[in-house]
Amino acid sequence: MASTGGLSRPATIRDVAARAGVSTATVSRTLRGNPGVEPATRKRVQAAARDLRYRPSGVARSLKLRSTSTLGLIVTDIENPYFPQLVRAVEDIARLSGYSVVLADGRRDPEREIQSLELLAERQVDGLLIASSALTQRHGDWIDDRPCPVVVMNSASPVPTVPAVLSDNRAGGRLAAEHLLGLGHRKLAFIATPASTNLAVDERLEGIREALVEASLDPADLLVVDGDGGVDGGEAAAQSALTRETGTTALICYNDLTAVGALRGAKALRRAVPADLSVIGFDDIDIAPYVEPPLTTVRQDAGAIGAWAVRTLLGLIADGEPASPQGDAVEERVPVRLVVRSSTGPAPLS
Repeated sequence: MASTGGLSRPATIRDVAARAGVSTATVSRTLRGNPGVEPATRKRVQAAARDLRYRPSGVARSLKLRSTSTLGLIVTDIENPYFPQLVRAVEDIARLSGYSVVLADGRRDPEREIQSLELLAERQVDGLLIASSALTQRHGDWIDDRPCPVVVMNSASPVPTVPAVLSDNRAGGRLAAEHLLGLGHRKLAFIATPASTNLAVDERLEGIREALVEASLDPADLLVVDGDGGVDGGEAAAQSALTRETGTTALICYNDLTAVGALRGAKALRRAVPADLSVIGFDDIDIAPYVEPPLTTVRQDAGAIGAWAVRTLLGLIADGEPASPQGDAVEERVPVRLVVRSSTGPAPLS
């Protein structure tokens, strides 16, 4: 039996990367035959793969065609009901195009997301979709050295040459604030998240402040309290906001899960919704019409986001996207719309 470099098990892409002193993405790009790998690096990777007797996973036909007819999809947190809506949209379009989807859940852990990216690269997926609320520098470094075409969803791309699709978050913030201002509310609060890399938080906040300025109100008076993007954090943040500013009559929440928590927080403080307090969310997840009271929210079009992402990714795959394409990639902003239900109403009389 030929030597496997001292390994007692079949070599993995990580073993090859470690021996060659490169990333797993570079190994994958090299073995796929993608352009953009330096000749010296290519020789080093090929030598490491040969010495370790490494064979990429996948059936022989897929290797011959350099295609597995699979797409990788990474989501920030599958427990957030918004992301299954994206997954559904991605799978629907992918299946129509003859592709299957391999799903990975980041569980709101950037390190886990990076590990998932490497695992999907090892699976030799034809392209990757990254649906994350907050991309870090490590994400950017990995994407910059990507082994296959990538499209970012739900966030701006950290790499200028990689396409991205996301909602018009600023317009969503404006819609929420304008709705409340039109109901006579003048003392608003925004429940955000503490993630400094979460572009959606910043953009929604900008939209709220723009609406306040147009209503001749001081945006500096807007109370901003951090939640955690979930129900428990929304409940705690709502109680904090309503305790700190007792005159607050409306809460705009980063997402619907936060808003559901805010409803619980208001109930704990005996603030009736919407008689004493209006609450508005963002996403329009499936349970939004069924909470009590039914939730007013800003709807993100998950179907349109998923469809645009898959079609764009399939176009890059068909074009044989080079490792470092030239020029600026497209960023698509999908319109949002306000869905009014019973959690918002006229401001209480002073």
